[in-house]
Amino acid sequence: MKQTIQKLLNNETLIAILLILLTTVITYGVSIPKLGYYHDDWFLLWSGKARGAASIIPLFATDRPFMGVIYSIVYRLLGDRIVNWHLYALLWRFIGGLAFFWILRLLWPKQKYLTTLMTVLFLVYPGFLSQPNANTKQNHLYGFATALLSIALTLEAMKTSRRGWRIFCTFVSLLLTANYLWIYEYMIGFEGARLIIIGYALFQKGVRSVRSLIGETFKIAWPYLLVTLGFLYWRVFIFEGSRRATDAGKLAVSYLDDLRHMSLRLILETAKDFLDTSVFAWFTAPYTFISATRYSNLGIAVFTAGLVIVLVLLYRFIYKRNWGLDQAENESVLIRDFLVIGSVLILCAVIPVIFSGRQVDLFDSYKSYGLHPISGVILFITGLVLMLQPKFRIWAVVALLGISVSTQVLNGYDWARYWEYQRQMWWQFTWRAPDVQDDTLVMTYSAEGYNPQQDYEVWAPLNLIYRPDPTAAPSIQAEVLNSETAYNILKKKVQDRYVRDIPLHLDYGNLLLISMSPLSSCLHVIDGSLPVYSSSEALLTRQVGEYSHTDRIIPTGPAPVPPASIFGTEPAHDWCYYYQKASLARQKGDWQEIGRLYKEVNELRLNTDDKSELVPFFEGLVNLGRYEDARSLYRKQIRGSADTRLSACTALAKDPGYPSAFGYNYEMINQILCKE
Repeated sequence: MKQTIQKLLNNETLIAILLILLTTVITYGVSIPKLGYYHDDWFLLWSGKARGAASIIPLFATDRPFMGVIYSIVYRLLGDRIVNWHLYALLWRFIGGLAFFWILRLLWPKQKYLTTLMTVLFLVYPGFLSQPNANTKQNHLYGFATALLSIALTLEAMKTSRRGWRIFCTFVSLLLTANYLWIYEYMIGFEGARLIIIGYALFQKGVRSVRSLIGETFKIAWPYLLVTLGFLYWRVFIFEGSRRATDAGKLAVSYLDDLRHMSLRLILETAKDFLDTSVFAWFTAPYTFISATRYSNLGIAVFTAGLVIVLVLLYRFIYKRNWGLDQAENESVLIRDFLVIGSVLILCAVIPVIFSGRQVDLFDSYKSYGLHPISGVILFITGLVLMLQPKFRIWAVVALLGISVSTQVLNGYDWARYWEYQRQMWWQFTWRAPDVQDDTLVMTYSAEGYNPQQDYEVWAPLNLIYRPDPTAAPSIQAEVLNSETAYNILKKKVQDRYVRDIPLHLDYGNLLLISMSPLSSCLHVIDGSLPVYSSSEALLTRQVGEYSHTDRIIPTGPAPVPPASIFGTEPAHDWCYYYQKASLARQKGDWQEIGRLYKEVNELRLNTDDKSELVPFFEGLVNLGRYEDARSLYRKQIRGSADTRLSACTALAKDPGYPSAFGYNYEMINQILCKE
């Protein structure tokens, strides 16, 4: 056993790969149990569940057809279990790290210690923060990793003396080139990176003249250029995309229409994104997360970063003891090479993104354009670190690791909070709504940056819960609430449209408005006949609340149970559970049920900071004739909330006109709530 351990400790490559693996798992594995589904994940999940895995292929026919094929295959393998997607994305993150490690070792075989540290930094780089959005971003990680593997295999084919192995590496490399190009067209900059790396490898072998370098590079690169040209021909002259960013013809028109502005934008945004990815990424997101996080989360992030740093220092100790730290023959040349090659690789990565009308946005953790420049960034930042005095270099690396790992852990907590918010919202909705009528248009509004970006973030989970059977189109519709859709509500518009190939029918006259704020914790279904708003409610919600129809909720029958593989286990029955059940009982006019719930709430000593959530209990007590209990609740908790009283009394300015069978004591409720 001792000999085996000693043998392993003497295998530097194995130790380096183990460090790379542990860094990946520790940095991103901390948050995986708390992560879920987000944004574009939802329409794919609904389509796969409702229409089958084959339906995923045409979903992407209008922008990236081959990605739909890959996505469909992966969905068949992983299904809808959350953890499967996160582990799969983590696997591709690790594979991408290994591919980068392989490239570095092929280019600088004598710099083993340095290339290991570079790979560790590569894996935790804080400029890409979409790892937790695993279902959608596994496509990016897969394309990124296969592009790096393709370049690594190109280098391997150049350096091997075995003809058969060279042919195999070249063949697989060409396949991977076609693979990643057809998935994400904006990663085409990797082909520029391939030319630079081939040229540099030839330069290392002694090819010095520019003419010879170009000629020898072309001899090696021509098969890849053919694949790239084939892809470009298809993309420009054959494929017709529906999105401007992925349609070459539409992009060309936009440049021809305003060449001066678009050219200036290309130059300025390229310079900006170069600085964003290479320099500011190490400070912008870290500062944002560290300044806003809770101390408990910060402590865990610092501890996790410390664990990774300890592993790196342990690797350094083992390496130094067994092999001695590497010394470059000409360190100034190495620094120059890292800075120049790194800069060029960053430019190769960001220029296609800028050219297509997009940009790297360090403040948007959903975007993925900070992923594929990482290779160049690490080379560039390593060149800067090597410019320091030798005794300061390891501490610079430690600082970068601490910043990066802490940022990724805190980023994971941020995404975890978002998922818990979504999960709570849909579970609470099932407590409130046993069923929802077909063609209901559900609109949601959320505070603190949690508002849905797209309609499918609402209709997909709703249909997965309430209409789980196979179907061609969603039965329950949805829309994002904003100034434009608010106008549609006022006009009661009817629209038909598609999300990719999914048909939608939107009738704004069938509105059901729901609101949830992390500030108040509970989901609020707005009752247009008597809207009562939270003090944190947005003005936009208040403006359209009267158009919300709670009768779109079917109040009878058993409530559906959201599938645990997607929505996790049912949350604890805390205050929000009783609030939702009281709201449901109010819709039915079941005042006895509200009285029972009020008794149980008091026995459990549950309460809320949002006093608008007490109104259903107050109404129930009045309608049961328990006037003193109602007055006590009003005086102790509701009277001090001016916002709650204002919205309720504005609605109660006139009798809502409920039928007598509903048993609503309008006069007494209005008297106590608005006049006492």
